[in-house]
Amino acid sequence: MNEQEFRELSAAHALDALSPDEELAFAEALEAHPEWRAILDADREAAADLGGSVPEAVPPASVRASILDAIAELPQAGSEDPTASGSAAAADPEPAPTTPAPAPRRARGRAGWFALAASIAVLLSIGLSPWVRESLFPQDPVATALEQVEAAPDARSATGTTDTAARGTLHWSDSEQRAVFVLDDLPKAASGHDYELWIVRGDRPISLGVVRPDGSRAAVIAKGFRPGDTVAVTVEDRGGSPTGAPTTAPILAIASA
Repeated sequence: MNEQEFRELSAAHALDALSPDEELAFAEALEAHPEWRAILDADREAAADLGGSVPEAVPPASVRASILDAIAELPQAGSEDPTASGSAAAADPEPAPTTPAPAPRRARGRAGWFALAASIAVLLSIGLSPWVRESLFPQDPVATALEQVEAAPDARSATGTTDTAARGTLHWSDSEQRAVFVLDDLPKAASGHDYELWIVRGDRPISLGVVRPDGSRAAVIAKGFRPGDTVAVTVEDRGGSPTGAPTTAPILAIASA
């Protein structure tokens, strides 16, 4: 693999868009050319910046007011039309009031909200295509992968702990050839350091990248996982091992064999 091909894989890796085979080829190239790690670090930083690059947009107050006014003017659900009773109305000896009392604005608004909520529920349930629903309400890829692994008929899991009582659980399925690694109660890495996740295949480590717990939990898809692999965590310099191989002993290692 040349450097340009590696750059293309690195950009896709940073966006979580590589297939398992591409992920393995990427890891092998990084192991063979540790000098290319600077490319990976730059792509990771660029991907992280994407999430904060779009400012929050607040709709103008006039738009909100016009929407609320339109909702308030919707007809009240269940209201009776005095002309709809036909002959029964004509037989009623009591004269109809000349000026019907208007329904309170609050009641009309509430009925309008109910109608709007019902319309939205129907729209979401039958009116949106799967692609549109996924675009509006994207799922967490790690949560989706974990659901698929746990739903497999041969789903398995194993748990281990670190010296600091942090707990790691490996969920995997041989048929899915996929694994998800969940870390709980993992403290923040010391200043100038990061946790790095590895697949260990025999005596060969393959980096899965840096893990930075969100609060006290981190969950990662173990891309390129194969039955019998071991998943391990080491403490490395900030940004990950500079050599493409672990530089410290694992603080946690869980085998799938």
